[in-house]
Amino acid sequence: MAKHRLVASPQLMISVSGIRGILPTGLSPSVIVDAVLGFGTVTGKKIVIGMDSRNSGPLIRDLVCATLRAQGKEVLDAGLAPTPTVKAAVKLEHAAGGIMISASHNPPEWNGLKLMGPEGFFFNKFNLSSMMTALESGKLTGADHKTLGSFHEIDAVSKHVKTVLNLLNNVEQIRAKKYKVVVDAVGGAGRNALPELLTELGCEVIPLFCEAASGFDFPRPPEPTPVALKKFSQLLKKESAAVGFALDPDADRIVPGSPGRGAINEEYSLPLSFLGLPEIKDVPKSQPRGKTPFVVNLSTSTLLDQVAAPYGYPVIRSAVGEANVVEMMKKNKSFFGGEGNGGIIHSRVPSFGRDSLLGAALILSAMARKNAATLDDVLNHLPELFMEKRKFDVKAGTDVRELFSRIEGLFPGMRADRKDGLHLSDAEGWIHARSSNTEPVIRIIAEARNKKHLEELLSRAARVVK
Repeated sequence: MAKHRLVASPQLMISVSGIRGILPTGLSPSVIVDAVLGFGTVTGKKIVIGMDSRNSGPLIRDLVCATLRAQGKEVLDAGLAPTPTVKAAVKLEHAAGGIMISASHNPPEWNGLKLMGPEGFFFNKFNLSSMMTALESGKLTGADHKTLGSFHEIDAVSKHVKTVLNLLNNVEQIRAKKYKVVVDAVGGAGRNALPELLTELGCEVIPLFCEAASGFDFPRPPEPTPVALKKFSQLLKKESAAVGFALDPDADRIVPGSPGRGAINEEYSLPLSFLGLPEIKDVPKSQPRGKTPFVVNLSTSTLLDQVAAPYGYPVIRSAVGEANVVEMMKKNKSFFGGEGNGGIIHSRVPSFGRDSLLGAALILSAMARKNAATLDDVLNHLPELFMEKRKFDVKAGTDVRELFSRIEGLFPGMRADRKDGLHLSDAEGWIHARSSNTEPVIRIIAEARNKKHLEELLSRAARVVK
């Protein structure tokens, strides 16, 4: 029995966020084939695949497709498509699973496989364990010359766009505003999908990086940070646009922007989307409590808590990772949630995961509902945010648990939550230290009531991890 090559290392990350690695030292052809063989063994016959715009994408797609067909699978290829589009296609096509070829916000030398089961839900820890058990046993499915699988191309984007439009209850109100919208798609998977949605909503689209890259790199850093979005911010102001949306390469995250502020903190995406939900009505004089909770992760700011509280919606927190958020949403029958990195989730949209098209639609819904000329008109009524996210390289052999224990000792009196690394909180703020699911780094994230206290939290923790 041949030993499989799917083994985690600094060049190959394996978690509920998928399998991603550096080519070729981490994500080699043999690793890709092994991963797909394991995936195919624990899933059914019909599989949807899609990819972002990385230079290595077509090669990996060919490997994935050939391996699945060698297992007798019916492969439905969505082509260049956002991760949420592939997730939605799995459900809409009644497929047994899906594979999105992407390394999300990682640099271009990385690529990966985001694995989905029935209904488009990402593999959780149990699914990953079943897949690894199949690989270790060597009992992998295969087809003979009579039962080889098939291949079909599908238009998944248009169907996904339609499902997002179907969620809204004020499409005509949005269309009447004729908003001018800047779209920074980083040349990635959302470069056609988001403009298609916005055109359906009557918007004038001003594209930025919405074409294929000419070289082997992205036209800007792939993670949509404020530094990466300088041109986006400049274009918003130059064009006097009403709003802007910037994406990561696989378009599951969204960062809004306004003409007055340029690119804003990604943490505002959740409260802004909340205000556009069709389920949200004007706040009555006496609001009953006990509504179904919303779910966010431990690294998400309290902005949504503050904005949703007057409407009677509590907010609870899961471990970081879309799969963890969705699992808690299903358990609590939540219809809305997400992650503070710009991942908006609604249970009634077939993607049922982080969805940039959903986020854009809900933010436009909020603007139209409030008769806002620009996003600034909505932002001016939201709380101020004091939050910062830092990451630190992990040295080989680092005992992460001992490191977290030392951090906890620096903050006596704060409540500890250990479901994902170490999360400490009190009435004045919180700090979260955890190992990343997607990079070989430790993330330190904190939020406080003011800038001074925020810096105190971060600097104290940083002394331990530097």
